[in-house]
Amino acid sequence: MARPKLRHSDTRRRLLAAASDEFGAHGFAATTIDRIARRARVNKAMIYYHFPNKRALYSAMIRDVFAPITERIRAVAAESAPPDRQLDRLIEAIVASIDESTLFLPILLREIADGGAHLGSEELALIAGIFGAVSGVIAEGGRQKLFQPVHPALAHFSIVAPLLMFRAAAPVRARIRQVRHVDIPEADSATLVRHLQMLARRMLAVPAAGALPDRGEANAESRAQT
Repeated sequence: MARPKLRHSDTRRRLLAAASDEFGAHGFAATTIDRIARRARVNKAMIYYHFPNKRALYSAMIRDVFAPITERIRAVAAESAPPDRQLDRLIEAIVASIDESTLFLPILLREIADGGAHLGSEELALIAGIFGAVSGVIAEGGRQKLFQPVHPALAHFSIVAPLLMFRAAAPVRARIRQVRHVDIPEADSATLVRHLQMLARRMLAVPAAGALPDRGEANAESRAQT
């Protein structure tokens, strides 16, 4: 009695795996149901049996790729630890998650380029969950006076964006080395983690008592007094 269910589950996994490869390589617009069917070695009718249309298949694939990463990062943020240690662990989890997934980065970058046009509310919630985890830890550090007050979105992207850009630009660096013979060194996961943790600590460090405010703070204070 369980065999049909097992075959049904296996077929769905094959379809999602094929869709992930095709959408990751070609994006939403250029990927067709025919391409996915050929890669999954099924007929189109089988795809429409599991998913009503290409958009539904894409949404299921996004959730399949993004949900484990978001859940992992939320779990780290929920751990009982001082905010500075939590942030270190979050950076470790984000780097590990992106490096372990062959699909997260290309799909995310394509959606950024398309303005998130193909993301539904559930998929957007998964991406927002990563931002919420990081910004929540930073906000808690501010409340505990361990971090200086910062703009939450700018602080989040100051940590995450260098990782995304460095990993995404790997093929360009390889071309530069090959064509121009300029050595742009690579960085393993541990090196990236240490670098991003250093950037975060410097960005969030509370200024020492008596330290001069930066120019933006001085200008804001001056305007407030006039």
